[in-house]
Amino acid sequence: MTPRPLTAEPARTSGGAGHRGDSVASANADDTVATGAEPTLRIGEVAKLCGVTTRTLRYWEEIGLVAPSEQRHGTERVYASSEVERAKRIRELQSIMGFSLAEIRAVLETEDVLDKLRHAYRAHARPELRRRLLSDAMEANDKLVARLDDTLERIKVFRDERVAKAARLRVREAELDTEIAHAQANATDRKRR
Repeated sequence: MTPRPLTAEPARTSGGAGHRGDSVASANADDTVATGAEPTLRIGEVAKLCGVTTRTLRYWEEIGLVAPSEQRHGTERVYASSEVERAKRIRELQSIMGFSLAEIRAVLETEDVLDKLRHAYRAHARPELRRRLLSDAMEANDKLVARLDDTLERIKVFRDERVAKAARLRVREAELDTEIAHAQANATDRKRR
């Protein structure tokens, strides 16, 4: 089960021209052009993009799943595109895959390791080092696949229990329908007498 890759999307806002979100997005773009810095979004903008609350983002930050790129004026959290994509990834793993935060942490940690190994692999030309990095990447990926297989097996067991319960409920429903039909037939017979 391979999750679809996330693509960077610009901030979407409701409302017409001059809407606060539009001006923020253009201001961020203007800052980028002027300074050459990566565009950033404030915590509320990231929350809106991800479909979560700012409180949720702060909690994810507290438990180490995301981190703002910087804090302006001491308290204003701002996020670079890489952290926005990470927050979107967390939300996707929650909503589409149904993962718990612990499972999401394992996925993100593995993806972080694979990303570091990928960068190191590309930076080194020596085949021996690249071979070791490749081996480390395969090991990290195999561990994640094993964890996913375990999760899928638990889901299958739970589903099989639900299917068996549904079958028992249908049998009981048929028994009750038969009882009701007999009771109605007996009541009709008594009325005729």
